[in-house]
Amino acid sequence: MKISVQQVYTSVACNRTPEIADWNNEGLICYGACNAVVIYDTLAKDKDPLAVLCHHKSTVNSVKWLQRPDSTCTELLSCSADKTAAIWSIDNGVWKISSSLEGHNEGVTCIHGVYVDTNRLLVYTGSIDSSICVWERIDGNTTLKQKINLNSGLALTLHSCVLPAANRPILFCALDDHKVHIFVEQSDHQYHRVHMLAGHEDWVRGLDVINVDNKTLMLASASQDTYIRLWKIQHYEEKPVVGIKVEEKVFDAYGVKLSVKLDAVLAGHEGWVYGVQWQKIIDNENSQPIYRLLSSSLDKTLIIWQPESHGDAWVESVRVGEVGGNGLGFYGSRFGPDAILGHGYNGSLHIWKYDKQVNQWQPGVVSGGHFSAVEDLRWEREGRYLLSVSLDQTTRLHAPWVRADGSGTQWHELARPQVHGYDLAAVALVSPAAFVSAAEEKVLRVFAAPHNFIHNFNNITGETLVGDDAKGPEGASVPSLGLSNKAVFSDADTSNAGDDNDGYFVPVNLHEPPTEETLMQNTLWPEVHKLYGHGYEVYCVDASADGALVASACKATTPEHAAVLIWETKTWQQIQKLTSHQLTITQLAFSPDSQKLLSVSRDRRWSLYQRDVGANSFTVAASSDKKYGVHTRIIWCCAWAPDSTVFSTGSRDGKVCVWSKGDTISESSLKEYSLLGNTPEHHTTLGPAGKPLELTNSVTALAFAPLDGDLRLVAVGLDCGTVRIYQFDLTWSLLHELDHSMAHHLTVKRLFFRPRPPGEGETNTDMLLASCGTDHFVRICSLNIL
Repeated sequence: MKISVQQVYTSVACNRTPEIADWNNEGLICYGACNAVVIYDTLAKDKDPLAVLCHHKSTVNSVKWLQRPDSTCTELLSCSADKTAAIWSIDNGVWKISSSLEGHNEGVTCIHGVYVDTNRLLVYTGSIDSSICVWERIDGNTTLKQKINLNSGLALTLHSCVLPAANRPILFCALDDHKVHIFVEQSDHQYHRVHMLAGHEDWVRGLDVINVDNKTLMLASASQDTYIRLWKIQHYEEKPVVGIKVEEKVFDAYGVKLSVKLDAVLAGHEGWVYGVQWQKIIDNENSQPIYRLLSSSLDKTLIIWQPESHGDAWVESVRVGEVGGNGLGFYGSRFGPDAILGHGYNGSLHIWKYDKQVNQWQPGVVSGGHFSAVEDLRWEREGRYLLSVSLDQTTRLHAPWVRADGSGTQWHELARPQVHGYDLAAVALVSPAAFVSAAEEKVLRVFAAPHNFIHNFNNITGETLVGDDAKGPEGASVPSLGLSNKAVFSDADTSNAGDDNDGYFVPVNLHEPPTEETLMQNTLWPEVHKLYGHGYEVYCVDASADGALVASACKATTPEHAAVLIWETKTWQQIQKLTSHQLTITQLAFSPDSQKLLSVSRDRRWSLYQRDVGANSFTVAASSDKKYGVHTRIIWCCAWAPDSTVFSTGSRDGKVCVWSKGDTISESSLKEYSLLGNTPEHHTTLGPAGKPLELTNSVTALAFAPLDGDLRLVAVGLDCGTVRIYQFDLTWSLLHELDHSMAHHLTVKRLFFRPRPPGEGETNTDMLLASCGTDHFVRICSLNIL
């Protein structure tokens, strides 16, 4: 048997650092996401626009496109907290490492590169080890040319360019002394500091240079003092002083005298300015070049500056942003093809495109995702959408966007139902329009879909979740200093709204995925219930397939707190407390027929509860113990087969066990259950029928494929980030492995196959597998049995 795998959807935010995103003229955005580099094709319409490049072992701090002398971008640079940098090149459509740059003793924080000619590339890397490394690549061979010692200085940002006329490199480096230092090569072929630009009163966080002509450079520096300074660097010419003269400094570079003077100070931002970028455009009327400057700030705005048409004064021509909600400003910005990009404090990407019809910059649809570890996800019972929760304190809803023009289908984030004050840990769907979530608190919260979301979901996906209930709330908002999402009703029902909402919600009529601004402010779901009963932070939750019951468990060190609480969804009352474990229950799973409940725990045991006939109560049917449990470490995960007769468990010891119900009842705590194919006491090593699958990595996620009959496919997620697809037929056969570029590069937290939609035959071998991980990614892959 063989399996083909295709990437369907990737969702992830960029890291929270300046200079973490870049955009080239071919419509490709590159950005750092956790330890990976992501290539985002903004022009793709009928496929997943994101490609994931995995190489670094720690957080990526900066990425930059490398523009070749012919203006093409077939290479990019990345640097990481793992003390390395990398040059990536594309080869037959596949991105690969062409050079790994290892020379720093600490994390690399900034990087820049420049082509001196077609065969010579110079790359500069700055590190918190107070050094700048100069790398030279000639004809494909990369060497460390020099390590510039900054003594106790820290390089905050770098920018390099080719000096006009001399055709030699010049390096600008902003240090933590508030100054911009200029380095050039001298006769010993080593870089030496030749000048310093002083004036800023706080750290300089952004630099960019543009060639105005063969004798002039313009340098823009952006600082945390809220100002942008423009410096003109040109060939020095002695002229008689006439009237008031701007102070200029003179320094030597490659035998040429250069003068530098402050050309302008741009004051328009009210917060720290983190990024600047030049753009050269040609005026169609007189064919003269116009230079524009894009800046981004923590004051939540992006500004495009350009000189007045009559005069040299720089003025603000465009201002966008002012994002509401929980946004905390922009860490960087880039020009793109007829658009501008900003990346925010919470990892979100924002794109504004120029609309010639209305003569305005309009926000556009853009990929996004979580900016911290994703702890849990669930499919809607008919597979129409996917819900995920993260330590970034948000719940996000992902679904396919069916384009109205027929150009294709793409998955997107369609709503952000919950923005919470605590790190979210678990989620379970009670119905197509209701879910319950657990966070780092003792309370479970229940949310119901508002009317505005149901209407927009139908517009975007073509799917109808529930009937059109005009009496329900229109949306939700979060009151000041509050954690609960309060319902907001339509104008006709304002008498029911109460006085708790602050009116931030504005109904929107969408036919395409919402922009980041809309997601942050207008896609919340009202909170309809709070469930109290746990003594510590809730750790896991699950809902039965029939929607009648919810089970939850919290962090625990005693049997009293390591209990499963059963809730009835009709009344949202606690109806039972099941005690079996001694330590925290790590995962709960109802069987597909809703008649059994499985729990696994840090105490290395699993427990199975049987639903009483005609009731919603449960009794303990079986459990493992120290002698018959097989697992010797924490059991992290469990999963049921579609027929509800078989379940599996996976643990830190690397074992995956499959358990089934037999015909005989043993005297042990296992009762009628045993390892499938043999008795458990003999199965401590990998072997033939009945023995557990033993892996070298901790097993952290499991899922059975929704296949009918005796064919059992099991997806196994590992601590290293890979996902393996096995066929289980008393013995284990590896069919496929999803590597870091297709799965995750850190711990896989959850795996779920998409449920079979109504009317789809069980024999269909096309399946969707959703996964999430500590690396901030939510991913969907299509699996097809060949």
